[in-house]
Amino acid sequence: MEKNILVPTNFSKHSWNALIFSMNLYKKHPCTFYLINVYQSQNFLTEAIPLGKAKDDEEESEEEISEKGLERMMKGLGFRKENPKHQFKTISFKGNLVDGIQESAEKYGIDLIVLGSDGETAGINPSNDSKISKITEEIEQCPLLVVPEQFELRTEKTLEIVFPTNLRLPFKQKELVPIMELAKGLNASIKILYINSENKKLTEDQEENKEELSKHFADVSFTFHMLTQTTPSTGVHLFIESRDSDFLALYQRKQGFFSRLFRPTRSNEINFDPKLPVLILKEIN
Repeated sequence: MEKNILVPTNFSKHSWNALIFSMNLYKKHPCTFYLINVYQSQNFLTEAIPLGKAKDDEEESEEEISEKGLERMMKGLGFRKENPKHQFKTISFKGNLVDGIQESAEKYGIDLIVLGSDGETAGINPSNDSKISKITEEIEQCPLLVVPEQFELRTEKTLEIVFPTNLRLPFKQKELVPIMELAKGLNASIKILYINSENKKLTEDQEENKEELSKHFADVSFTFHMLTQTTPSTGVHLFIESRDSDFLALYQRKQGFFSRLFRPTRSNEINFDPKLPVLILKEIN
């Protein structure tokens, strides 16, 4: 089944890396990659993805800079012949960054948004007030994959995806499709992590949700894990570090485990910002 992947770009190295990463991720699948650059008028550039103007661009309009940047990317992709089933289309959008991504996701039936973050972390912590965190917070109904600039996918080991959950609410099968596809595409194992901060037995509802989750993941390799006497952010951080995990998958509900993960409850608790790719699953109506 063909996939539609949206890759926002500001013509930087990290946004190009995100595109190449997504191409490698779906190297065996037919895909259409939509490259979107969002620009605004000069008065509102503070909210837009920086365009990285060259000296000879100063006399050109923002629209021309955006379109020419996308043209340069298409020419660069013309030299890559890894998969003849990969197609590329460009979107030059004038307006608000989140609006441009959200509208394009809905218009083109996007299955996954791939974002490149600048630096060694994913930059998804809402307290950082970054463009990445703003996008991941405000985009609805569409999963996102955030790839740190310095991350390299390892092929010499069995990959694993850490999926923390408090098991308090059930999941819909369609909400879990992205993590299952990621696991299948990478031949990776899913490590379902429950942080038992209060050291209590699972409730009846939690047991039912755990059993239902097992049914959802029946077609992929998965195991359950539990940590006690720790907080969500510290527990997830320690689990990833101790296992040298490769991906983190988070389910984002408006109120739930995701928000607790980024809200330290103690002064000595770590400020969680993972250094590995993060798949953010969204509630789907």
